[in-house]
Amino acid sequence: MSKFPLIKKTLPSGLRTIILPRSEMASATIMVLIGVGSRYETPRQGGLSHFLEHMFFKGTTNRPTTKEISEAVDNIGGEFNAFTSQEYTGYYVKVASEYLDKGAEVVADILLNPLFPEEEIERERGVIQEEIKMYTDMPMRHIQHLWESALFGDNPLGRRIDGTKETVSAFKRKDFLSYVKSHYHTGNAIVVVAGNVDAKKTQAMIQQLFAPLADGAETAPKAAPKKTPAKRFVHEYRKTLDQTHLMVGVPGVSENDPRKYAAGLLAAILGGGMSSRLFLSVRERNGLAYMVRTSSETYTDAGSFVTQSGVRTEKAKEALALILKEYDRVMEEPVTKEELDKVKKMARGSLVLDLEETNALALFSSIQDLTEHAIKTPDQIMKEINRVTIQDIQDVARELLRHDKRAAALLGPQKSSVVFEKLL
Repeated sequence: MSKFPLIKKTLPSGLRTIILPRSEMASATIMVLIGVGSRYETPRQGGLSHFLEHMFFKGTTNRPTTKEISEAVDNIGGEFNAFTSQEYTGYYVKVASEYLDKGAEVVADILLNPLFPEEEIERERGVIQEEIKMYTDMPMRHIQHLWESALFGDNPLGRRIDGTKETVSAFKRKDFLSYVKSHYHTGNAIVVVAGNVDAKKTQAMIQQLFAPLADGAETAPKAAPKKTPAKRFVHEYRKTLDQTHLMVGVPGVSENDPRKYAAGLLAAILGGGMSSRLFLSVRERNGLAYMVRTSSETYTDAGSFVTQSGVRTEKAKEALALILKEYDRVMEEPVTKEELDKVKKMARGSLVLDLEETNALALFSSIQDLTEHAIKTPDQIMKEINRVTIQDIQDVARELLRHDKRAAALLGPQKSSVVFEKLL
């Protein structure tokens, strides 16, 4: 992983660009990352970032229909998609490297020349409302919404990225136009190209294609709440479920917190694989669940450290108790050298595999630049990970996993959650 060629430049317009030339690859990805997501929204705007992501594909002045946009990418055998998170929205095309200019032109076209037709807004409104229903009906996804509500409350981080039926029903064309004017400009945008490309030609192409992008200063979201759970327990009764879904955890560390590497390794020790403590305890020794995993998610000024599992309903209390027992144990007893060495190797392997394709390279570099205003290479990240000691793991466990910081979300056929709340 020692070689990681990267060219980072801010154009005179203020637009940030990143080029990652990789001659060994046959493809290239152009991705535009916009530093705005659901946590930038007011309550009335809930879901607007996500709805807007859909609408950029619904016609431009050059390609008035969705079919024409799709065909422009299909005709060169490309892959075209977009995504919305709490803190950013991304748009990308991945193509054989010789078609990069054509793919890049399509991305620039949808972002700079959108039409937002009224009839398409109405049509897509129904699509998104069905998407909301779909994810609500998926327990493994919906429990995550409940957890975010427990952790962040009414802060934008605690609301659904896709919004609600009520907010989505109320959006007008003027809302999209206003949101684009407020957030889609040079101060919030990063254009990144990764793959088999010529850096100088690519830089010139970006400068030409995105010259019309409006100027603007970087916008900031509403601050995250203080590092205590907004609610200790969130419970949603659903009679039809044959399984209980639960998430239990604490406020985590932010993207800029130096403890993030120790927190990530702690999560891996607890629930990062089939040999992790919780997998062995909850699944292998007690047979309570098919899946149990722990993750450490970071935002610019907040984080989430959480364990998720779907368990047999009659054993849900026992499963929660086992998870909390492992939280207590890792606070009280140092992890072993073997455990720490194992998760460090897991981290390196995951990093290597994740960066084997151009989409991942583009996202890896642009998210860092957006959230930290700096890009660490894989080697630099591994140096930070390898510095983490057994004492660092225990320190971060004692800081994060305190009893007064714990919260949980429960989704299942239990009418009462009193016995679960008592465990916290």
